[in-house]
Amino acid sequence: MTTARRPGLLDQLDLALLRLAKRRRERFSTEEAFYDTFFTDADVEKYRSDVRNLWRFRTVADIQARLFGDRQATVVDVGCGLAAVAVHLPAATAYRGVEFSPATLALAARLHAGRPGVRLERGGFPDLPVGDGEADLALCFEVVEHVRDDRAAVRELARIVRPGGYLLFSVPGTHYWPEYESLIGHFRHYTGDTARDLLRDAGFDVVRGVPQHRGFWRFYHYGYVAALAVATLLSRLTGRPVSLFSSGVYRALSRRILAVLADDGVRDDPGSTFLLARRRVP
Repeated sequence: MTTARRPGLLDQLDLALLRLAKRRRERFSTEEAFYDTFFTDADVEKYRSDVRNLWRFRTVADIQARLFGDRQATVVDVGCGLAAVAVHLPAATAYRGVEFSPATLALAARLHAGRPGVRLERGGFPDLPVGDGEADLALCFEVVEHVRDDRAAVRELARIVRPGGYLLFSVPGTHYWPEYESLIGHFRHYTGDTARDLLRDAGFDVVRGVPQHRGFWRFYHYGYVAALAVATLLSRLTGRPVSLFSSGVYRALSRRILAVLADDGVRDDPGSTFLLARRRVP
């Protein structure tokens, strides 16, 4: 299920930047040790403030509002990481975050301590700690590419979603380099067609591909890497921490980006690997 097109210069640049980023981070070895390095206390501000994450969180909240309105819904977030999306969901939401990494789960628990409606538990594929049909809406973002048997994983997602319930699902759609397995634990990437086929085979009907604005986010990433490098250099020169994300310029830019990329809730992007799907009713 790898991307079939030939790699271009930007694909090669992506690989080079990833190699550079992983110089001081754990490479994929034993699964638990690798995933325990995904999030640390130093990553919290970056994860919460990065406009790419804010765009996704707001997209999830908008889609949930369109699907359920003011009705209470149970949302199960598989591979929830820091469970940051929970902050953006309606107060009536019953949120269940499932995370494989004990270290990440402990950090998420500290961040959400005392927050009503949020339940966090450890688990992962192939057997999620969720009962049959418990989810009105399941979320699974950038997880299945880390699983050797992706078909079994998506069948497990279908099991936890009630008939007629929904899944918001995303996987990488960029070119796949075999080195990604050792760098970040990715066994494959997808095209829009292969991602849709994966869901259909598991019992989902794809409602639409959510526009990903992939070209924009790619060039944003290059600017983001350059800005982080400048912030790091300034921190070293001044002896004081310089945060990209707390700057007024970044916050203003984030607001502008979110306004421009607001999802219309209707358009289907056939090439997208960010999919809204509905579990078939027997």
